[in-house]
Amino acid sequence: MKLYSTSRALAIALLPLTTAAETADQPQDAISLPPLVITRATPLQQPAPASVQVISREEIDKSAASNLIDVLRGQAGLQVRDTLGDGNRASISLRGFGENSVNNTLVMVDGRRLNNPTLSGPDLNSVPLANIERIEILRGAGTVLYGDQAVGGVINIITRTPQDNQAYVETSQGSHDLEAYRGHAFQQLGAGFSAFFSGETRNADNYRDHNNASYSNGFGRLRYEHDSGWALYEYQSVDDELRLPGALTISQRRADRKASTSNEWSDNKTQVQRFAVQQNLNGNWVGDFDYSLRDTDGVGFISGSPLRDGTRVESLSPRVTAHWENALGRSEWLLGHDHISSDYQASYASFASLNSDALQTQRDWYSQFSQPLGQGLSLSLGYRSSEAEDRNKLNSQQHTDREGSSSIGLSWQANRQTQLFIKREDVLRWANVNENAYVEPGINFLKAQTGVSWESGLEWSDGSQRYQASLYRLDLVDELMYDPFANGGWGANINLDKTRREGLLLEAERSLSERLSLGGQYSFTDAKYRAGVNQGNEVPWVSRNSASTHLNYRLAQDLNAYLEAVYTGPRYLSSDDAHELAQAGGYTLFNAALNYQYSQFNAKLRVNNLTGKRYDSFATYTLYAAGNQALYPAQEEDVQLSLGYRF
Repeated sequence: MKLYSTSRALAIALLPLTTAAETADQPQDAISLPPLVITRATPLQQPAPASVQVISREEIDKSAASNLIDVLRGQAGLQVRDTLGDGNRASISLRGFGENSVNNTLVMVDGRRLNNPTLSGPDLNSVPLANIERIEILRGAGTVLYGDQAVGGVINIITRTPQDNQAYVETSQGSHDLEAYRGHAFQQLGAGFSAFFSGETRNADNYRDHNNASYSNGFGRLRYEHDSGWALYEYQSVDDELRLPGALTISQRRADRKASTSNEWSDNKTQVQRFAVQQNLNGNWVGDFDYSLRDTDGVGFISGSPLRDGTRVESLSPRVTAHWENALGRSEWLLGHDHISSDYQASYASFASLNSDALQTQRDWYSQFSQPLGQGLSLSLGYRSSEAEDRNKLNSQQHTDREGSSSIGLSWQANRQTQLFIKREDVLRWANVNENAYVEPGINFLKAQTGVSWESGLEWSDGSQRYQASLYRLDLVDELMYDPFANGGWGANINLDKTRREGLLLEAERSLSERLSLGGQYSFTDAKYRAGVNQGNEVPWVSRNSASTHLNYRLAQDLNAYLEAVYTGPRYLSSDDAHELAQAGGYTLFNAALNYQYSQFNAKLRVNNLTGKRYDSFATYTLYAAGNQALYPAQEEDVQLSLGYRF
């Protein structure tokens, strides 16, 4: 389906908006400023000592986005790599991680982990945007509250719990023969029971040859609410099929950037079950219990060999929170336990040396205490005791390791508009079952990745405008990374030399009038090796400078226009630790959208990469390709039109 002429018309329609900002009236209505929250604890009445961004339902609607990546792209401190362009197998980097970003940023849905115990990224399409109430982005260390993988930050997706009976259906058509259908329904059943169902199916050829995708997702929730709490059961089934086009050399990309060099493919089927309970034990105590089981079975043709693999993740997370009043204010205390069992099996028909059969069990206890100190000052203390037991079933080896992590933070509400914070936290990441299965000779299990995070920040807001600034430093020891040149050039997972990441985030959001608002961010990231042969070199595939700006303009009562620009600065190719090649150039992407709502109807038109910019979504240094580069070209202009109806 061709929608290119539509995108050019949309670009012309949005041109006057840049001058509208110069002549806008003074603000009349306050912009919506979502509260800062900590998702695994009772929400603090005192400001949280953290750099937090909350993306509201209203902001998601205005962006007219069709997937989570479109919403997250351009957020401060966050860099996105969507190698295949399907919005699902993308990796999200917070705090300056490159190739290993997948396991250093934790993604959750209602507190349930989406991250895998392998090197593959979380299924970001498993939560349809229509089901999302808000997205909380915790930038910086979250080890004490969230545990393993919460090194650079945490993204927690909070789903909707409707109050009234409703149903919604939507269809999308777009570039590269995209065809999608989705919908959801909510029904009150009486006696405190309610049911929620959602489904989505999507098919597309995608930008490159041999890149067809077929995705389906079904979800159901049965919930029971009573005066002192609630209980729910959820079930989800996902079928994800994708053909993999492979990397291109420089000459191949010049000849045809859409070409395929691979006959690889994958087909994964996932089933998720979750049971959760929250109970108010009395006026001051609340208990939570969360259990989930995720099973994924996959088949495919990878690295020239048929592959069968399976991942099973079982987690149990009880916790209790309490609050009480004292002379200084409201004190809050959280105590929780995480028990996570991850089982991974992989069988290559042609490469027995790559086979895996491993089990990892994590057992953690954690606690956090928050106490106002007076004069707007609040103290937060936390500690987590972590244990990881690894078993490699193929060679009958076993290993147990333990680590402790602490945090301390101070928040100061200087006045009604101004908040400041400073925080120190230990960080931790265990080598996952996939990493421990493929190491260098003589190494049985990799060391845990540990480190220390320092950050501080301030925020000023008055209801119609908000400004934020934060500084951070993250020092890591034994950072975990896949090195394609280790093990005699066959590749292996290793512990790196010491690394350091420092940075600055600047953000602004301002309502210029009743109809017009502007926002933007700038991120400076200095990620370097502190020791070893590459001491002083920048970490590959991390841009030192990135920025974005966006504009919202209400053209009419039910018609909203959205325009954004996202800049990604130059960076060294992935795996080019020694800086053998020049940096990949920076680029700016322009995205635009129209969102129209009338009565029960909704129409969305979004154009990504409005100018058709040609760039690489991912590029890596290799010794096995001409020019020592393996390139993954990104899609050019991409258009999607969605029509929905609410019953």
